This record gives sequence, C-alpha cells and structure tokens, in this order.
Amino acid sequence: MKFDYEDKGHFRRQYPRRAMKRKAGVLCDGSYFVCETGEIGEGGMAIVSDFVLTEGHELVVSLQIPSGDFVFLRAVVRSTRQREDHKVVHGLSFADIAFSIKRQIRAFVSARADSIAS
Repeated sequence: MKFDYEDKGHFRRQYPRRAMKRKAGVLCDGSYFVCETGEIGEGGMAIVSDFVLTEGHELVVSLQIPSGDFVFLRAVVRSTRQREDHKVVHGLSFADIAFSIKRQIRAFVSARADSIAS
C-alpha cells in the first residue's frame, strides 16, 4: 500500500497521523520530563512541552500506545514551533522502530475515532 506524502513545507510525511492526547515521558541529554502528545503516526509524533528542544537532538520517548503496549522509542527532533500560549510543539521522527510497534500505531491511526478512547 502506498501513502501520499503530506507536504509540511520543508519535509514530507510518509505516514498518516492521528491526534492522541496522552502523557509521554521524554529523556533528552540526561534530563527527563513529562509532556503531552499531540499526534502520532508510524514515522513519528508531535509532543507539546514547556521546554525548547534543539532540532537534530536524539531522545527517548516512553508512552502507552492506545489499546497497545507501553513502549520506549528512539526519536530525533525534526521541527520546533512555539505556540501563542508559550508551549512548544516538537515534531519527532522515530528511529529504528520495531515492526510490532509500527503495527500497533498503524492500528490506532486507522481505527475509527469512536472505537478507541484516546
């Protein structure tokens, strides 16, 4: 199955994403903090935090996939955008994600909104 790429300006998404409002843990440069998630897809996710992370930094995100496992995912910060409320939205790209985890994320993204409580 081939997905169309979503044009986001300077990069394109290969996989569709779905909104997901949950807590996630982030480990970056030896510091750990908890933040909100924004959306998720097989290739990456968005997080909303009080902290500004540098594009290109590697980090580890821990989260519960809806109707799936609690996972630890390696990711790279691809974009950073400050909102009007001074929160920062970071676009993350997953690195070396296992097929079984991709499958759980794909199931969440493709499920009907009323069949899974996010």
